Amino acid sequence: MSAHSTMEVAPPAAPYLDREKDAWVLSRYADVLAAFREPRLWPMAARGEDQSKTRDDAGRLRLRGEVQDALSPSLVATWRERMEALALAAIAHLPTDRPVDLLGEYAQPWCLDLALLVVGAGPGDRSRLAELGNRVFAATGEPDDSPVRPAAAAATAEMERIFQNGPIPMGEPTFVALSQTLPRLMANAWLALLQHPSEVAQLRARPGLLPDAVEEFLRYAGIVRRVWRRATADLELAGVRIAAGQPVMLMLASANRDPAQFPDPDRLDVTRRFTGHVALGTGRNSCVGATLVRMAMATGTGALLQQLQAAELSGMPEWRAGSGYCFPTSVPVRLSFYIPPTQTRL
Repeated sequence: MSAHSTMEVAPPAAPYLDREKDAWVLSRYADVLAAFREPRLWPMAARGEDQSKTRDDAGRLRLRGEVQDALSPSLVATWRERMEALALAAIAHLPTDRPVDLLGEYAQPWCLDLALLVVGAGPGDRSRLAELGNRVFAATGEPDDSPVRPAAAAATAEMERIFQNGPIPMGEPTFVALSQTLPRLMANAWLALLQHPSEVAQLRARPGLLPDAVEEFLRYAGIVRRVWRRATADLELAGVRIAAGQPVMLMLASANRDPAQFPDPDRLDVTRRFTGHVALGTGRNSCVGATLVRMAMATGTGALLQQLQAAELSGMPEWRAGSGYCFPTSVPVRLSFYIPPTQTRL
């Protein structure tokens, strides 16, 4: 197959100063990991917005504990059975007489179901919340003067009102992450997997590899390429001196391809022994929904492997990329189903 599973990833290198941005760039695995653990490097958005309103004095999300309780492993486990049934039903209704977009026709509707389940929304709210989520995500990476930004801000405010008394703290970002970001992460992982048929065969022959394969998907095909920090004090890190107030770019994709940490890093290997990655951050800067993300990726991928005999790319996927992310806008495939002799498709 000739389509790229991911955009090109710059190899990790020694820290350097990007003089145009007046920002230090850290891309080696050890350097990025150290930066995540440095309390004097404060999270900031790509445009320089401070995140102090959502974080405590140590840089942790103020509602982190409450969100983790609401997304506890035991609760995620109860959602898994429901989501597996929905995945199998969705796949069974995908057509085989034309190319199918695994992102738009499978991942996005299925992840929307998951988002509605997690935030406790009813079926009657599905269309409106989907529309609001689309409006918010449409502004991702857009310039400040883009006409979609006011619409995204209004959609965010409306969702905050809808979720203010819901079961999940930070309901609006949780909903957008699950219904918008997660399906694109899954699509990127599936696109990578489709380009490595030997790895598909490994997962079919050894389903028990799937949990480690999810970690490999996150390492190899994460859609967040970089995150930003700002030094709150003068400090020394990775052999360089960073001045107070200076921005720092943490190049996650490059760190996850560091040969010093991951042998043969540019190869997708579902048998790779999990040795840590920074796709979901770490420590106080780790993704609060990491358990849910891993469950969804394993469940959605496992259902595909269980139901499909083959899936071949049909055409070249297009990509959407910005200052800190990269993902395919579609994953067009032709499908053929495995039908055991005693069963028929729904």
